[in-house]
Amino acid sequence: MMLDPELAAMQVLMPRINIAEVAQARATEAALVANMRLSDRRHDVETTDAVVPRPDGTHLAVRGYRPRTRRRGPLPMLLFIHGGSFVTGDLNTEDTRCEIYAAEAECVVFAVDYRLAPENPFPAGLDDCLTALVQLRDRADELGVDNGRVAVGGLSAGGALASGTAIRSSGDGRPALVLQMLLFPVLDAGLTTHTARHYSDTPVLTHNTLRDMWRLYLGPQWRPGRKSYPAHSSPAHEPDVSLSPPTYLCTAGHDPLRDEALEHAQRLMRAEVPVDLRQYARGFHSFDSFHTTRLGRAAIRDQVEALRAAFS
Repeated sequence: MMLDPELAAMQVLMPRINIAEVAQARATEAALVANMRLSDRRHDVETTDAVVPRPDGTHLAVRGYRPRTRRRGPLPMLLFIHGGSFVTGDLNTEDTRCEIYAAEAECVVFAVDYRLAPENPFPAGLDDCLTALVQLRDRADELGVDNGRVAVGGLSAGGALASGTAIRSSGDGRPALVLQMLLFPVLDAGLTTHTARHYSDTPVLTHNTLRDMWRLYLGPQWRPGRKSYPAHSSPAHEPDVSLSPPTYLCTAGHDPLRDEALEHAQRLMRAEVPVDLRQYARGFHSFDSFHTTRLGRAAIRDQVEALRAAFS
């Protein structure tokens, strides 16, 4: 299976990040994010940094992206959770993506600066994502948000956090989420699939990264191949996925996470959860971050269309 030629040219520019070296991994990713920023901020999106309170009285940083739209009335909302192997990333990681979603899907997007492993192992990051969702929904009127049109989304490790957040928020008395958008998601702490075990030389993400990621996130008790993991840490091990909202799920042919995404999509469908599955055979993990490539633009366009459909 061949990589898309444009993406093949891009991936050679990407350094290998060893997340086991946490400080260096964070510095390398921050530099990459700064270099990949395409342009100045979009004039059609207003960006605001804020904080929401955690239950323990500390504060959690969020960033809001609001389209400068002429539409009247409250707008739909997306809580988007960045990736980074549970170890790297911040509010800047998906800045461009969040601006695109806000402008083109005409919704208010919130990014969340959740706590990172290994300093804050599971469930700290997941707790932060749920706190952000609950606090923002409870302020819906103040924020100009339609509480009946709320979605969660996440990329890579953010996909695991988005899935766990959606499950934990189900049945909380608020209107049901209209969508979970899982992009190249981390789903299986067991590393049981063929691609997770054998894709050792793929761009951006490899088997070794997955192994180190889960060890840092779940701590020394993590082992591959177990039948169960801490509740809501590993979406592949959720006992009842029927609690999930309608799902948009995308993966790529050259991604060690591919097979667990395909298996999760089948499991959701067996539970009668509506699933829109997109498989980009010639892409690699999170290739849509390369917004200037043909395939990257197409993937982002598909995501925007999924959001617009869910919010309609």
